[in-house]
Amino acid sequence: MLHFGKNKMTTLTIFANFFIDTEERFLRMQDSFTSFKSIKSDNWVINIRGKYRLEAMSFLKNNLGEKLIVYELNSPQGWFYDTKQMLSSINNNYILFWIEDHINLANTTLLDKIVLEMDKNCLDVMRYSWWCHGIRWKRYQNIKLTHGKYIDYFEQNELNNKTIQKNGLSHLISCVMVFKKSLFHKIILTSDQDIENWPKETPFNFEKKPFDIKWLPVKVALPRQELFASIDDDAGFKNYCLQSRNLYPTREGRKSYAVKNYEKKLNFIQQLLKIFIKIKTKIIEKTAK
Repeated sequence: MLHFGKNKMTTLTIFANFFIDTEERFLRMQDSFTSFKSIKSDNWVINIRGKYRLEAMSFLKNNLGEKLIVYELNSPQGWFYDTKQMLSSINNNYILFWIEDHINLANTTLLDKIVLEMDKNCLDVMRYSWWCHGIRWKRYQNIKLTHGKYIDYFEQNELNNKTIQKNGLSHLISCVMVFKKSLFHKIILTSDQDIENWPKETPFNFEKKPFDIKWLPVKVALPRQELFASIDDDAGFKNYCLQSRNLYPTREGRKSYAVKNYEKKLNFIQQLLKIFIKIKTKIIEKTAK
């Protein structure tokens, strides 16, 4: 671990454990950072892997200085194991799980006020992206909400979760959230990644399925406007992502690492089958001659 700053108690820590392997991903990380760099957080606890990790580290160090606590972990055990090594550096009440291909569209002073209101009301989570034109927030239209100053909030439990999921399936826990520290630690320390079988290098086992009720109840905050948005993923909603809205340049097509191990194996087998068919075809053609 390289520690470039003081470990101070504040309301919010920015956390990331990401894979910056291409120039495009590096550019997106820079743009994402710039969009919310003025958020009130003294701690940015970041682990960087991939071909462009040194460039990414240099960029963050130059921009954050003493606020940065940076790790260089890339163990064979994978994302969860490495993230566990970072927990001791996260001492603040709330954690924003930074995903480098989401851009902030809101005023960062609003983000600051939201986090403070979450802290005041001891709320557990808030999804800060995937607004999707507000459509996804309609799943809560039949839920009794408490109306705060900057957010609405409620307790999601086993009973009302059924209503919420009928209005549109949604993970109970996703990566693009602000978390109460205790919940974030619990997820990292009780990972069920072997059950989900996502590649161990990725964070996708962190997310909890719509009816994974052992994680309930959780106290959920709902923003009243779009905060962040995905750069290239429409998430099934027409013209949602920033590229579809012509708000971000399309330098290359969408590339996702969200592929399960068995899907990778299937793709590999399919490729081998195609090669086998080609070779067999050529052999038949030569024999026919």
